[in-house]
Amino acid sequence: MLTAHILALSVLGSALALPKFGSRQDFSDEDLFNSCPGGPGSSKFEKADRCTLDGPVDIPDVRHFVALGQPQLNCGGGTDPITVTLGGEKTVSTTTTVDASVGFDIDGLTIGGGASTENSESSTMSKQVSFQIPPKRQAVFVAGQNNKAQNGRVQVNFGDRQFGHFIWFTSTNVTRLTPIDGDVEFDVHVSDCGTDATDLSSYNKQ
Repeated sequence: MLTAHILALSVLGSALALPKFGSRQDFSDEDLFNSCPGGPGSSKFEKADRCTLDGPVDIPDVRHFVALGQPQLNCGGGTDPITVTLGGEKTVSTTTTVDASVGFDIDGLTIGGGASTENSESSTMSKQVSFQIPPKRQAVFVAGQNNKAQNGRVQVNFGDRQFGHFIWFTSTNVTRLTPIDGDVEFDVHVSDCGTDATDLSSYNKQ
């Protein structure tokens, strides 16, 4: 009889020691992302040790244009063109984004993995040109950095079990853009006076 009681207590102790498993209904992808290094934290999770791009899939490269230097204007009412120097220097880095439709962003998070060794974490674009701006027009020099694009879910690693697991995966995919060394295109963007000279939506249509 005593043996039976000991066995029953042993089984009960083992049951109590089992980790508590949760379901995906207990938290959201936003909770997982927020727990990543650099994130604001989540009330559902402890801080994750690391977050990495899991099984990234290569998608078509993305060239993203940015303004180099300040716009120059010929908007003073004159009728003659003016000659100016356009350009400057800007460093762009690897970016990781989620689709805007998910309702949150992941700015500032540290998500490793992905990209191959021929791509760098950052790229510096620098150039200046002399340009003649027609009257009633404005101009800004722009640079288009080409990026290796990858898409995949994020693996979130914890030091302690969270809802019964050390590792969770997001159901929301992210897109990682990593600069391709030396692959930059330059242009002069000319627009009408009174408009936003740095609106590059006509270049960045992706």
